[in-house]
Amino acid sequence: MRKFFHKCCFLFLTLILFHNPVSKCPGATISDKIPNRMVYAIKALAKDLIWIGTEDGLGRFDGKAWTIYKTEDGLPHNVVTSIAVNPQDKSIWLGTFGGIARMVEGKFETFSTKNSGLVNDVVYGITVTLPYVWVATTNGISRYDLNTKEWKTYNDKNAPMNEVWVYGASSEPDGQGDTWFAIWGSGLLRVKSTGEIDSYQDPDDIFDVDLVRNDGPLHEIQVSVTAKGNTVYSGAYFGLTRYDGKNWNTWTVKDPDSGLPSDFINVVKLSEDGKICAIGTDKGLCLYDHSAGKWVTFHKNPHGPGGELRKFENGAWTSETTPFAPAGDFIWSIDFLGDQIWVGTATGLYSARLLW
Repeated sequence: MRKFFHKCCFLFLTLILFHNPVSKCPGATISDKIPNRMVYAIKALAKDLIWIGTEDGLGRFDGKAWTIYKTEDGLPHNVVTSIAVNPQDKSIWLGTFGGIARMVEGKFETFSTKNSGLVNDVVYGITVTLPYVWVATTNGISRYDLNTKEWKTYNDKNAPMNEVWVYGASSEPDGQGDTWFAIWGSGLLRVKSTGEIDSYQDPDDIFDVDLVRNDGPLHEIQVSVTAKGNTVYSGAYFGLTRYDGKNWNTWTVKDPDSGLPSDFINVVKLSEDGKICAIGTDKGLCLYDHSAGKWVTFHKNPHGPGGELRKFENGAWTSETTPFAPAGDFIWSIDFLGDQIWVGTATGLYSARLLW
């Protein structure tokens, strides 16, 4: 078994944690469990500093226990959909279904349509590209200037957007460079560091079908985006898109060079070195190495207990059962930390050690 794991790319050490708080302290709940099994967001900063956003609160793991924050602690809403870090002051920024919040030393500063220029309180994505905090909402994009405290809105009135329902936002960890957005009905949007805006949509101009592969984004409906350097991946409910600044690549399960377990993609996330893209689908976690043309999927074993590793390389499939099973196959969130990957699902949280 050990020989197989080393050969096959990654070994999963599953950690499944469910809702069951055990004690209360002033300002937060201390628990040996996560706040809720539905994990929408993950930000892994260190082995003893893991943040998760769930259906019912924010969780911080210190390596031993979880500290759980909810509305009674100052959180604007208990549904936490996105987490970002300001690389300058290390403050935590949170997107929720009730606005956004900045968290410093356990205290929240909240922003909503009632007390700020935030365009909508239902937030799906948040990222920091200095000097701005960018917020993806159901009614457009909000930009908050950390220096001047001014707000600006981007929507169909001042940006190349057909629809204003924005699902994802991504920028570099150091807060420099461009900012990317995944938009429902408007493809991908890039705001350059110069302020210029580029729009990338399916050039077929047919909303529900991709007629030509590798000619642009797979679909107008995009739900997640991840960028590092010149490499950008985006996920839709119809497949995967990759862009390197010059060339486009697209994949669906039917394509002969694809190892996707499903076209229904909720989240994409590039590794710290930009070599591996982790893809969260409704049928398991998929890892893709573009330079090697290699795909690996980890999900529950459909034929028995434990999990199953499936590898697609050089046009051939191999598979092997494992004693480990993921918390669930419906993936909501992913983050990398060194050789570890953290994965949030609809039924819990697990971590994995990569041996790619």
